[in-house]
Amino acid sequence: MLEANRKAAKKFGIDAKIIEARINAQKNIEILGDDLTFLSVRESERTKHVHRLHPYLGKFIPQLVEVFLKRFFKKGDTILDPFSGSGTTLVEANILGINSIGIELSPFNVLIQEVKTKKYNIPEVEKEIKDALKRVKSFSHSLQNKSKSLFGDKIETFTTDSEYLKEWFSERALQEILF
Repeated sequence: MLEANRKAAKKFGIDAKIIEARINAQKNIEILGDDLTFLSVRESERTKHVHRLHPYLGKFIPQLVEVFLKRFFKKGDTILDPFSGSGTTLVEANILGINSIGIELSPFNVLIQEVKTKKYNIPEVEKEIKDALKRVKSFSHSLQNKSKSLFGDKIETFTTDSEYLKEWFSERALQEILF
């Protein structure tokens, strides 16, 4: 078949490599059952859930990784990603129940991977976030009270007529922006 294509290409003056590339692309679609360009997948879907955490430019789109993991691995298998970057392969393997090992030199990328693949206790995380917010609010109020006692009525406040700003920013944020 390939030899026939080469002869036809030569006869019509077409580069045989182009025909071979198209045949190979079609074979990939037949083998994998998918068009690996993912041109029809919107950006918001290409960066689903934790993959949107950081815009790492060299990462695979998760759908591509998912296709290959489903094709060549099964639950309980182990995959090694020797250049694991932001952890796309590790995350997708985790979702599919495939064990994964990632090797990455960049400490920042390792941090991203750890954040994306760590098993979190959601109620505990929720409690910690609420506690942190409570402490920040308390600290913020104590600063406001101290500044009032130090400066009394001498603190100038700024106002705006912009409904847009009033809608999107708290009074304190507006004071900081307008100052």
